[in-house]
Amino acid sequence: MNIFAKKLLPAALAVSSVLLCQQAFAIAETVHPRDYIPAPAGVNLSVTYLENRSGDDLYAGGDKVADNADLEVNAVVERLIHFTELFGMPADPQIIIPVVDMDLGIAGQDSSGVGDIFFGSTFWPVADNENKEWFGLTPFLYVPTGAYDDNQAVNVGANRFSFVMQAGYVKALTDKLYLDVIGEVQWYGDNDDFLGNNTLSKDEAYRLSTMLSYDLSPGSYIWGRYAKQIGGEESVNGTTDADSEMDTDTASIGYTHWFGKSFQVQAEYTRDLSVENGIAVDGATLRLVVPF
Repeated sequence: MNIFAKKLLPAALAVSSVLLCQQAFAIAETVHPRDYIPAPAGVNLSVTYLENRSGDDLYAGGDKVADNADLEVNAVVERLIHFTELFGMPADPQIIIPVVDMDLGIAGQDSSGVGDIFFGSTFWPVADNENKEWFGLTPFLYVPTGAYDDNQAVNVGANRFSFVMQAGYVKALTDKLYLDVIGEVQWYGDNDDFLGNNTLSKDEAYRLSTMLSYDLSPGSYIWGRYAKQIGGEESVNGTTDADSEMDTDTASIGYTHWFGKSFQVQAEYTRDLSVENGIAVDGATLRLVVPF
């Protein structure tokens, strides 16, 4: 590793690595258009995500400090969902299992294996199919099951618990045009084995996504998403890293198509528009949904 990379690693590069580890297997947590419309009770879904993300530009404090980060992330995520009724409302208990391969060239580090498994359920206090309006709340718990090496910053496991609370609203604006608004906050436990015996702490992070989707035909639609993520300032052994707070704007476009009632295929392209701290990435996700 060159001297420049060594200097960056304890600060912006290390923080960026931690963020990307989480992002790599959190793709299944990312809400897509109409995901907050519940299926009928008794329906089971297998949702498989194939994801690729890459990036070279590394930012710290809003300034680009390197253009050779050489990040490559590939992930396969399996999500199993069961739709039912709990507490008198629709619900969808689920479990998400990520398998991730990540290589960060500038750090000379890579990691692969099963990431942190997480689970949760959406609960819909509002599920008005007649007026095409839905509102749900989704808690997620991340469990530190992922592969982790305390001698390096790049790991597919975060080595800490975290908790997400999501709220999602969907409304049909016309017969073909739908609006989705998703807000979430994530709280983090401490990682007590960060680069040795150091303690990595992280403030809560916030994300807001807005999406519009438009029907091209029954069962198929195009869509776009804008997402803003802020917060998540980090500290090591109580010392705050001023270049660790997230402030990222991301845009996505996609196409979703149901093949009858047999399965759904979704293709998505995502790109970071601006990054305050970390590596700006872009890439594609292919999602397959199979009812069973």
